[in-house]
Amino acid sequence: MKDVLLWAVLGLPVIWAGLTRTLADAYTWPEVSAGLAAIGVAVALARSRPLTAMLVTAALWALSVAVRGDPTVFFLALTVMSCLAGTRMPRARPALTGPTAAAVAAAVVVPLVRWDPASEGFLPWDLGAWFFAVTGIGLFGLVPWLAGHARYQGRALARAGWERAERLERERRMLAEQARMRERAAIAREMHDLLGHDLSLVALRIGALEVAPGLSGDHREAAGEARRAVTGAAERLRDIVAVLGDGDAGSVDDDPTGESIGELVRRAAAAGMSVMVHGTPEERIPTPARAVVRQVVREGLTNAAKHSPGAEVRVRLAAGPDETQVTVAASAPDRPGRGVAGGYGLRELAERVRLHGGVLHAGPSGPGEGFTLAARLPNVTAPATDLPGPRPVALDLALARRRARRTRLAAVLVTAVAVAGVSAFVLGFMVYDATTSVLPPAEFAGLRVGQAESEVAAVLPARTRIDDPSWPEPPIPPGSRCRYYGVHPDPFGEPRLYRLCFAEGRLVGKDFLPR
Repeated sequence: MKDVLLWAVLGLPVIWAGLTRTLADAYTWPEVSAGLAAIGVAVALARSRPLTAMLVTAALWALSVAVRGDPTVFFLALTVMSCLAGTRMPRARPALTGPTAAAVAAAVVVPLVRWDPASEGFLPWDLGAWFFAVTGIGLFGLVPWLAGHARYQGRALARAGWERAERLERERRMLAEQARMRERAAIAREMHDLLGHDLSLVALRIGALEVAPGLSGDHREAAGEARRAVTGAAERLRDIVAVLGDGDAGSVDDDPTGESIGELVRRAAAAGMSVMVHGTPEERIPTPARAVVRQVVREGLTNAAKHSPGAEVRVRLAAGPDETQVTVAASAPDRPGRGVAGGYGLRELAERVRLHGGVLHAGPSGPGEGFTLAARLPNVTAPATDLPGPRPVALDLALARRRARRTRLAAVLVTAVAVAGVSAFVLGFMVYDATTSVLPPAEFAGLRVGQAESEVAAVLPARTRIDDPSWPEPPIPPGSRCRYYGVHPDPFGEPRLYRLCFAEGRLVGKDFLPR
């Protein structure tokens, strides 16, 4: 419905030209029908192919000027379709190349259509038609397109702003959700590191009590029930950790207990574990790696208490200039372990080591040789490497603003250059027209009525000043044709003309026409 209404509005000047013009200047109904059909094609293409629609109206403009010498009938269609093309075209290059090619085509076609075989060149109104056809495409096509494109850029800027607001809202919700997940993960880490380690040591103590010699049967059974209760508590702890944890290892420097390696080893030995520590003293381990080393030792002792009761555990520390190595090796156990094999602690520890920039290895030492947990850690925490994310919305917003400013500036500059160019051309043409169409008063005074036209032509300028005066003039002699020449070369002075009328090869009238 909008396109039909647009077609009706753009077609009104064409219908008006067919109804209201004088008989000599009126557009014929075939011309009106062809113009309306062409405007309909442009409107139909305006949404899917805006540049094509713009060029169709540019061709209508050039043909109207070339055939009719009329720059008004299709002026509205060219201006409106150019503006609509600007609002619908994201790129500017096609809008420059298309109208430029149309203007070049008009510069070639219009002279061919307006050529007067009876003269040696173009008549003044022919040159004016050529000027209107060529400059009109640029002025009434490009400037409205730039205005429309500025509107396009403004809407793009608004869309970028709304997208930025929506993305910020999504990021706010994501940050809140991440904060909740980090809090849950912190709780899970603390429960695993503190309670898991303590429950393992308690289970180790009770297991040692259960196999102690000289213990009565009732006491041995009570010790077994206590060990099973502790093991069940460890299982429930594993389930809770699995629910709360989300794989976020947290800060690599996070140490929930603050226990040193010596304190960890003393607590394990007090629970009945055989532990030996050798290698670099803890104080010489670089601070960035020290917290992770403690976590590796804690996890190794906890696993040994769970899965290798009665085994010998060796902790080896080696701090070099670039990296620190920590190894917790448990020998083959005297009896099968009864701990809970959830695997959450090793996965969590591997992630912490990775975030620090190190490598963790956990597995059997060899057939029947126990279990080894080893880590290699750089002495300086490696920066976390993030995957490249999407381009920030702020950058899109800045680019949209820059494009909008550039389009507005281009519209102003093109308009100013076009106006200056048209003004300079019109001024130059007025000076050229006035200076090349002057009949000197002495030559005019020397002309005689009845003189041969060939003799008169020898003193006449190459061009006439105008075709018809716009003010009343004396009656033209019957059957004659008249030419009008300027009296002075000033294009801005009061217009005064000499009129020479010819009939049958003779000068039949000479008159001075003051304004």
